[in-house]
Amino acid sequence: MRAAVYHGRRDVRIEDVPEPSVAPGELKLRVGYNGICGTDVHEFFTGPHLIPHDHPHPRTGAVLPLVIGHEFAGEVVDVGDGVEDFAIGDRVAAEPISNCGTCRLCRRGAYNLCTQIAFQGSDALHGGLAEYTVVDAIKAHRLPDGLGLDVGALVEPLSVSYHAVRHAAPEPDETVVVYGGGPIGVGAFLALRARGVQRIVVVEPSADRAAILTGLGADIVLDPAEEDAAARIAELTDGYGADVSIDAAGVAASFGAAVATTAKQGRVVLVATFHGPVSFEPNVLVFGERRILASCGYRGEDYDAVIRLLAAGRYPTDSWVERIGMEELVVGGFEALHEQRAMKVLVDVRAGLDG
Repeated sequence: MRAAVYHGRRDVRIEDVPEPSVAPGELKLRVGYNGICGTDVHEFFTGPHLIPHDHPHPRTGAVLPLVIGHEFAGEVVDVGDGVEDFAIGDRVAAEPISNCGTCRLCRRGAYNLCTQIAFQGSDALHGGLAEYTVVDAIKAHRLPDGLGLDVGALVEPLSVSYHAVRHAAPEPDETVVVYGGGPIGVGAFLALRARGVQRIVVVEPSADRAAILTGLGADIVLDPAEEDAAARIAELTDGYGADVSIDAAGVAASFGAAVATTAKQGRVVLVATFHGPVSFEPNVLVFGERRILASCGYRGEDYDAVIRLLAAGRYPTDSWVERIGMEELVVGGFEALHEQRAMKVLVDVRAGLDG
């Protein structure tokens, strides 16, 4: 079967690899679409980081070269022994998390924090950038009629944002500031709006991303290079600051701004992946009883909620998503994302294939 295989930095190849077989408790999927995220771009340009390269992952056995891709949706083509809730022909979005199931966190239901966690397409086998993949049936979520596989591939990143907003638990009358207008920031904006939050401010320096957010209904998008975002947030909140600040950018500047512009007794939620240390004055937290919360990944309830919102038309997707083939990904897709010439890229895994 055809797949995108990561061999190392700036080296992803479209190759013919063996087709996986379904095991007990698993589903075999014919993949429709697989999304590319910032982590994939980071691995491509500066990795390997998460992808094991010196030795196999101790639990999953994954090691490069391996098939990448973790944001995918597909159609069930085979059902493993013991699976009763799915049938051939079902269309699903799958959580790519591979967890041990036995550690204290897994036993508590917090499997997104498993002590031996791995992800398909990085440090677990069977990535989604392939004609076929296999997934644990308990991590599969059926897509309702009318929801395409391309939209299904967006469930994973949108669930990251939804999980962060659940952590923040904003009330409808609170002011929420989202730092970063990339895919996770867009997902946070959509989740906040679906939750009924009335005043949402997005801080984003890219004019292209700002235009997309405005088109999605964002009333206030601030360019920190062109105006004093902190002063504007203070003006909008009568000097108190934001009740909730969500850092979806993951850089020192966004972190510092989020802490500085959050109201006393407010919450700062970190959902981005940081690639270096940041510093701050802890007394800003102490003397204002501000709280820093971290949000990691998602769980099944986040997937289910996002699928319901997508099916209800609460999450528009057309204006910020581009679709390409696997060959286009290799020859320019990573660069387009790295240079922010594209907001969100979905790879049509079936493009160019017969049938």
